[in-house]
Amino acid sequence: MVELVRRAHAAAREAVAIGGWRPNIGAATIRFLRSMNIWFWAIVGVPTLLAAVYFFAIAADLYVTEVKFVVRGPNKSPLSSVGALLGAAGGGSEDTFAVNEFLMSRDAVRKLDQANNLRALLTRPEGDPVTRFPGLMFWRKDFEALYSAYGRFVSVEVDGNSGISTLQIKAYRPEDAQALGRALLAYSEQLVNELNERARQDAVGVFQREVEAAERDIAKIQAQLTAYRIKEKMLDPKTAATGPLALLAQMEGQLANSRAQLAEVIKNAPNSPQIPLIKTRIGSLEKLITDERSKITGDEKSVATSLTEYERLDVQRQLGEKMLASAVTSLESARLEAQRQQLYLETITQPNLSDYPLYPKRIASLSIVVASCLLAYGMAWVLVAGIREHASA
Repeated sequence: MVELVRRAHAAAREAVAIGGWRPNIGAATIRFLRSMNIWFWAIVGVPTLLAAVYFFAIAADLYVTEVKFVVRGPNKSPLSSVGALLGAAGGGSEDTFAVNEFLMSRDAVRKLDQANNLRALLTRPEGDPVTRFPGLMFWRKDFEALYSAYGRFVSVEVDGNSGISTLQIKAYRPEDAQALGRALLAYSEQLVNELNERARQDAVGVFQREVEAAERDIAKIQAQLTAYRIKEKMLDPKTAATGPLALLAQMEGQLANSRAQLAEVIKNAPNSPQIPLIKTRIGSLEKLITDERSKITGDEKSVATSLTEYERLDVQRQLGEKMLASAVTSLESARLEAQRQQLYLETITQPNLSDYPLYPKRIASLSIVVASCLLAYGMAWVLVAGIREHASA
């Protein structure tokens, strides 16, 4: 390499002698060629040569497919204008970011590896030893190495203005890129469905538990009512209490009639032989009325006591039925609201079959390498020149 530099200097001197260049131009050229020392070749020449060899002789063609989608949901009104500005600046909802994070997650890689043979797609014979799986680290073929290689072939970005996500997949074959795009799109829709189901369970679960609790309470009260009927040997205490009350009212009517008859007989015929009979009848009716009243409102075995316990259980049953009806209404409302709040993934562009490879961009990539190396060399030259000037001062 030193010999090449010397030959370049000699050629420059000969060109100056033959062409009759002006001294200042010849001197500048000679200074430039002399500046191309070993450091120039180390910082600029060798990296440029290696990059050219890689991009134009080694790098494999990569076919690209793109999928554009958006995660839509219910229109939620912001709490304030500040909230609206923050929502617009965020570039999409949290559901969109959840889907995008899933696409670049280990879960997505694991599904692709199990169901879509991801390892075979990334180890095609068309691939170069740098980009394909497992890459330069040929001894690493575990899942983490696969996940690291996955990031070189798949990327996703979201538009901050429209909220549209763009999923880009690279592969060594166009049909491989299309297959990966379709698989990732299907897994994204599955994730959205799981988010919907989880949200529905969260929204409906509380009311569902309330309905179940109300049903258990009603069943418990109904069992108590059944046990009470069996104990009291009556189907409906309210109906059973109707008979004694009607009989009591009938006897009280007869007692009133007998007393009226006695008063009339005493008034018209004080010595009538019917007076003792009427009094005896009145006494019997009074005794019967007293006995019936004791049956209705007497001890703990009376109708009133039985009816009180039954009415207590019946009121609890009615309250339970009302609570159950209210819980069922709330449950139906929650289900309707959950259906209205559902998310869905709307695909804007389907995975396409690429006609020609888009990567690598050889000329652009090589230009970036050259520019970066020249910049590094220039910075190093300025630094060294400054140090020398400072040392000579």
